[in-house]
This record gives sequence, structure tokens and C-alpha cells, in this order.
Amino acid sequence: MNGRMNGRMNGRMNGGSFVRFLALALVAVGCSSRSGNLEQMGADQLYQRGADAMERRKWSDAILALNSFSLRFPTHPRAQEARYHLGEAYYNKKEFITAAGEFDRLANDSPAGPWADDSRFKVCESYYRLSPKPPLDQQYTRGALDHCLSLETYYPNSEYVARARELAAELVNRLALKEFLTGDFYYKRGAYDSGIIYFEATLRDFPTSNAAPRALLRLFQTYTTLGYKEEADAAKARLLKDFPQSEQARSLLVTTVAKSL
Repeated sequence: MNGRMNGRMNGRMNGGSFVRFLALALVAVGCSSRSGNLEQMGADQLYQRGADAMERRKWSDAILALNSFSLRFPTHPRAQEARYHLGEAYYNKKEFITAAGEFDRLANDSPAGPWADDSRFKVCESYYRLSPKPPLDQQYTRGALDHCLSLETYYPNSEYVARARELAAELVNRLALKEFLTGDFYYKRGAYDSGIIYFEATLRDFPTSNAAPRALLRLFQTYTTLGYKEEADAAKARLLKDFPQSEQARSLLVTTVAKSL
């Protein structure tokens, strides 16, 4: 009886193994078939395969076809267009680092090509999407800002300049807020000297940012707490002069009037 049971169990295990083997084999054949089909396609057919996949939002399929096209037909008239759409497919998959790399290479390889300014803007936009909230490390924010500003340098007449400026302004505000929040961290813990360093850096590096009036108000408050009247008066005067409509300026005026009553 034990022998019969062991035989049945072995049979079941062998059957299960065979099913798994068959499933894996079918997957392998399918992948090989799809890859083989791409390798057998001509340039126009392969490009159309990628374009159709883009239209259907099948980003992985588009990447396979457009990458194959770019590698096999680098001198084709539509090679630059294919490389641009390859970057778009990665971007739409939210693989922003890979997308930025594809766009950057295209812009550098063909700086006078029809897709050059499009590509350089997409590098800016890809890094912008990677930029985190201000409390976190801002490495990607700095990279995004550099690429956004470079667009206007290389292509001042590009249709993307206005949008790149908008993104750059937002990125500057993000970097400035990061600097200010670091100073505010020290201010709230009574480490005033350290706070002053970051507030001054905010004003020096980002003088027109949204964080600038906040830094000036904190400087006024810090110097007032420390008893440095001259420095406090200078911070107050600059806040009222440079940012008269800011919430911080109004708050300072209200406080000053209240104290005079």
C-alpha cells in the first residue's frame, strides 16, 4: 500500500513538474517569437509597430520596437523621431531617469536636429518629475533646474521656453524652501546662529523666491531676540521694501502697530 501511495505521489509530482515545464516553455517560445518577429521586420514595419504601440499606450511594447528600430537603423530618416518616442515611452512608464538619459543623448547627438529642443525640454521635465518635496534631498531638483535653464540658453526661440521658465521658477522656490526650512529648524530650537546662516543663504541664493520674505521675517525675529537692533531694523526695512504685499510684511506691520499702542 505504501508503495502504491508513493507511486501515486511521484506521478502527481511528475505531472505537476511537467505542467510547470510546459508553461515555462510556452512563455519562452512566445517571448522568442515576439523578439524574432521584431528582428525580421523591415525599418518601416518596425517603426509602425512602435508607433501603434504608442497609440495604444502599450509602453513596454513600444520600447521593444523603437529600441530595436534605433539600434538597427541609426541612419534612417526617422531615427531621431524614433529615439524621441522611445524616451516618451519610458517617460510615460514613469521611468524618468531612463527617459532623461534617452532624451539627453538625443539632444547631444543631434543638437541641430528637429527633435533637439523637444528632447532638451523633456530632460528638464523628467528631472522635474523626480524632484521631491522640500524637506527631502534636492539633488534631482538642482539637476532639473540646470536642464530647464539650459533650454533657453541653447534654444532661445523654442516653443518650450515659457514652460521651462515656469518649471524653473517652481524649482527655485522648492530649493529656497528647503534652505529656509533648515534655518527654521534651528530657529525653533534656539540655535539662532545656525538659523541665521541658512536664512542669509536663502536670501543670497534665492532673493526673489517665495521663501525670501519668510527668511527676512525670521531674521528680524532672530536679531530682535538676540538684541541686535541694527540688524533687526535692516531685515525689517528690506522686508517692507522688497516684499510690501507679502503676508510676512503685513504681519510685521500689524505687530509693530500693536506694540506702539
